[in-house]
Amino acid sequence: MKKSLFFISALSMLLASCGGTTTEAQSEATVSDNTEVRTVECVASGDVVFIDVDYIMASSKLFAAEGKALEAKAQEFQSRAAATQEGWAKKEQSLANEYNKLQNEAAKLQQDYEKGLITTLNAQQKQAELQQKGESIQTRMVALQNTAQTEGETLAKEEQALAEEQMVLMNRFQALTRKALDEINADKRYKMILNAVSVVDADPSLNISDIVLKSVDELYEAGALE
Repeated sequence: MKKSLFFISALSMLLASCGGTTTEAQSEATVSDNTEVRTVECVASGDVVFIDVDYIMASSKLFAAEGKALEAKAQEFQSRAAATQEGWAKKEQSLANEYNKLQNEAAKLQQDYEKGLITTLNAQQKQAELQQKGESIQTRMVALQNTAQTEGETLAKEEQALAEEQMVLMNRFQALTRKALDEINADKRYKMILNAVSVVDADPSLNISDIVLKSVDELYEAGALE
């Protein structure tokens, strides 16, 4: 079973829109959302700006309210799954050690019998005991395998459910980010909005991450996804 659940991932997207520019160092755009009118802050002039999606996600109220709890849940699952697998491995090794010891005892019994160090009756009795122990080891090994399979299936379902929760959270974040960008660029002042992962070098003043973060938080608190 795969045991890695990476929580915050960079969104591989290029956010682009067409429009003009502005010459103000700081300006505002008024956006109407149904009956609600919100004021969206924008930054300095420039056809192209960029955002740090990971920063926005990690700093957002959405992540603080829902993401951190889910991240803790995923970490707890990883620890529990690892401990469960370790428990299976230890029990399996213990049974293997018992079986090896039993084989050694059987080999010694055969040697003693061949050397005439033990009577046939005693050898037969000892052999019956060893056979009984071997059957017990086999029974316990089968039980362990059945338990591991059942618990493994349960863990797989939990992992799948966690992955789905994480996907839903990321979809919610993307929806808030897309809505925030639509509002911020409602007047088409930016011709292109890039993800920071695609930017090699840029003037820091073109980074509108904090503005987008503020808008994302406002939309989240206003229940924009409900």
